[in-house]
Amino acid sequence: MEQDELFLAITDLIGEVPSVAWIDMDFGQMDSEGRPAVGFPCALVSIDYPQITEIGQGVQKPNVLINVKLCFSYTGATNLKASSPVRERALAYYAIVKDVYKKLQGKRVGTGPLRRISQLESARPDQIKIVDISFATSFLDQSARQ
Repeated sequence: MEQDELFLAITDLIGEVPSVAWIDMDFGQMDSEGRPAVGFPCALVSIDYPQITEIGQGVQKPNVLINVKLCFSYTGATNLKASSPVRERALAYYAIVKDVYKKLQGKRVGTGPLRRISQLESARPDQIKIVDISFATSFLDQSARQ
């Protein structure tokens, strides 16, 4: 499986989650000055090969790390004094995170199924909430085989 095929498979799966408005490769959009040029909520995808095992005869087995950065334009209040409906609306992004996780977890896009290995949440002063979900898988790369 080529890296572009892997990217397309991941983004196609995320595209099945109707509440995600924008899906793209992570080019650092969230690091730019001002408001990022994306639709919210968005999913930004990056793919890395942190470790590659040599099989031999032009065949390798990359361990693949797929990071899905879910970004939300966050509004609302979650403090204890806020009304229940206000708190529920403010926490609604958790449902999208869960939907993306469920769409990817266990799916075969390489030789092995996708496995969630971490999920980290961060907040920014510009009211953008980011949830980074990392998945791992592997596949056989036979592109150098002769």
